[in-house]
Amino acid sequence: MEDPVLSEERVTGTVTTELRITNSDGSIQGDTQGRISYENRGECFFLPYNKDDVEGNVTLRTGDKVSFQIATNPRGNLGATHVRLENPAHPVKYQGVVCSMKESFGFIERADVVKEIFFHFSEAKTNEPLELGDDVEFTIQTRNGKEVACNITTLPSGTVVFEDVCNETVKGQVLKPIERTAPRHQSTDPLPGRIRYRAPDHSEVEIPFGDKDQQGEFTLRHGDWVEFRIATDRRDQLQRATNISLLLESFKVSGERREQGAVAAIKDNYGFIRCADRDARIYFHFNEVLDDTTVVVDTEVEFTVCQDSMSNFTNQKMSAIRIKVVPPGTVVFETIVERNCEGLVTKEPAWGDWSPTKMSKTPDKPIDTGGLVLYTSKDGTKKSIGFSPKSCVGGTLPALGDKVEFNVAQVKRSKELKAVDVRADLSGNSGSLVLPTPVACLPQPSNNVQVVNNNHITVGNSKPAVNGAIHQGYIAALKDGFGFIETHTHDSEVFFHFSNFEGDASSLELGCEVEYTVGSRTSSGGSCASAENVNILQKGTIAPHVTIGEEILSGKVVRPLRSVNPEQAAYCGVITTALTGFTCFSDEEGATYDFGITGLSNKRELLQVGDPVQFQVDSEGRAVNISAVRKKKKSTVDSIKGQFGFLSYELEEGKKLFFHITEVKDGTNLQAGDSVEFVVVTNQRNGKSFACNVSKLP
Repeated sequence: MEDPVLSEERVTGTVTTELRITNSDGSIQGDTQGRISYENRGECFFLPYNKDDVEGNVTLRTGDKVSFQIATNPRGNLGATHVRLENPAHPVKYQGVVCSMKESFGFIERADVVKEIFFHFSEAKTNEPLELGDDVEFTIQTRNGKEVACNITTLPSGTVVFEDVCNETVKGQVLKPIERTAPRHQSTDPLPGRIRYRAPDHSEVEIPFGDKDQQGEFTLRHGDWVEFRIATDRRDQLQRATNISLLLESFKVSGERREQGAVAAIKDNYGFIRCADRDARIYFHFNEVLDDTTVVVDTEVEFTVCQDSMSNFTNQKMSAIRIKVVPPGTVVFETIVERNCEGLVTKEPAWGDWSPTKMSKTPDKPIDTGGLVLYTSKDGTKKSIGFSPKSCVGGTLPALGDKVEFNVAQVKRSKELKAVDVRADLSGNSGSLVLPTPVACLPQPSNNVQVVNNNHITVGNSKPAVNGAIHQGYIAALKDGFGFIETHTHDSEVFFHFSNFEGDASSLELGCEVEYTVGSRTSSGGSCASAENVNILQKGTIAPHVTIGEEILSGKVVRPLRSVNPEQAAYCGVITTALTGFTCFSDEEGATYDFGITGLSNKRELLQVGDPVQFQVDSEGRAVNISAVRKKKKSTVDSIKGQFGFLSYELEEGKKLFFHITEVKDGTNLQAGDSVEFVVVTNQRNGKSFACNVSKLP
């Protein structure tokens, strides 16, 4: 049935006939329909209305003054709808929830009808400013033919209830999943998803669902079996599916290829999986974990691989979705095919060039960079098999000519054979090497490191030496595959590539202390310095003698870091003190203080010229513990798209405010609809604005 056509403006009239009333004994009193009279151009007209047409759950009496809209049904018949009692002495009060806010106005979702109503901040009769999600009570007035909410007061949280959720769990099948990558403005349906289930009367029913109805933001596909509950809207009795969870039987009937692996690295709210069946590590987002299990490094998982929704034809990035945590020991990366083999080392492993990062990128290619063992297999043939330093057990690393015992393993993904559990037979052997200590456990550098020759290395109280002097500094910037190190003097920076970092590059954070050697790299402009053999140092290793003064100063930035303005010649930033507070700075020149990446309280803070700040001064006269003084704003999350999202906050009409996931405090997992607090930062170089210091509100 087609919806009736409503008049644009409201009309005023008088109730002439009351609706019928059901008495306590079940008898019906009055007419089936009520009637309202109104005048138009000197003529009097009568319009019928039903109980559903009356707003605010009030009983209309003969003679009551009302306002309404005229509805024309498909047959051309007229009627009164959205009938509202107009009583200035005792106005009808309505309830709702604040659902959106702009600079000076907003909208309230009404609890009596499926409709939003406009309000101006000046109509709030509260001590505190209204916030998104507040339960409110209000009256309605008609101004310039439009409805507005007036005399707004807040109600206790939880007072307004829009729907009832049944306790019974229903099983169904997904007919239409939600396309999360589609721009929201292209979809006008608030409940675009569809699930089919069998009702108690054995009929098949389709029920819609929205993007907030899943128990998590994992990917749903057509044909998935799910469990859910049915929510019924009190206003229009519309039903939808909510609390949707994916049933594991979906994987058996879908025919999708499920793979296994273990979590190799975690960063904020995403990570990478080392796969049992493919060489490349696979990206994943925490949203794709099917249950509430907290995944950590080495957690074994089962997943489906698909092309990342944010990638394109030129960069087809793969990601893991629909991730299920499996018990430890489930995932098998390699299988032992021969045990207790014996052989001779014919090539020593080149462990001096080994680093955790390089081994993690090519963990099953020790034949090229590792050692070789000559042995006789069980079928009587002589074979040469590779091994890496990681495959050795015990306290020594086999040397050339050593007799070793080992097992032969076959790598599941490549079918390649390699020696594992390699144990050196040290009886009568004086040429063995002590196995190097892992990078993270090595002591600090000292002057007693000696390079003896290619085959024997003396290890003192420090790590193996490398060519060139060892420098120290701080991670100042991290890009895609490379970064920059701020020198320990805080006055310059050095380029480095992630391949030169001795560890997992995902563990790098802005401001962390590192040591490195300086080499050279060739670029289009010639040869320039770059950091090599980069290792993380324990916090506090560099300049432990520096102390921080207790006084908190206010000031403004007069020169940013070079990472903010690459065109400036100087690396470090400069702050000048403010003499008259945060909002008005004196024209007189105050004291100035240099600062580097370590001086920022939030290492991701974008400090630009003119930004007001608070800071302290250390014993070397540098600004530290710098925090920007910015006005905080509140809004809701409009959408999340991989590593970034948008807020329901518009600086320009139609343009939602962008934010990156790394700007979310404490790594909180945000979802669409969440209320957040943030600050707005505008990049002076390109004029683009974005949200920083995003924190989820309770």
